[in-house]
Amino acid sequence: MKQLFISETAYTYSDSEIAQELGSRIKNLRLSSCYSQSEFAKLSGVSLSTLRRVESGHMLEVSFGNILQILRAGGMMDGMAGLVEDAPPHPALHQQSNKRAYASSKMRERYERH
Repeated sequence: MKQLFISETAYTYSDSEIAQELGSRIKNLRLSSCYSQSEFAKLSGVSLSTLRRVESGHMLEVSFGNILQILRAGGMMDGMAGLVEDAPPHPALHQQSNKRAYASSKMRERYERH
């Protein structure tokens, strides 16, 4: 089995290949936990058809919220923290909280006058 999600190879896989691998891993976890698909779907709070789509690698058709529910029910949330690297905050976020960083200069002037 190919090792996915290491920095040297992560970009060489298509979305479909990644979805297939993740679906396979979720299915293997469910089976090793001795849950049927319908039991695990109930435990996750998703429909049986949603779980079937995920396990068959059709994750791109499923909402991110449903995927999170499945991962949470399977005890797989630990890996979520490393999914996106922590980046330093954008400098605009350090401005005073009463100023909107994305406001145009004209809007800022109007806001500051009041």
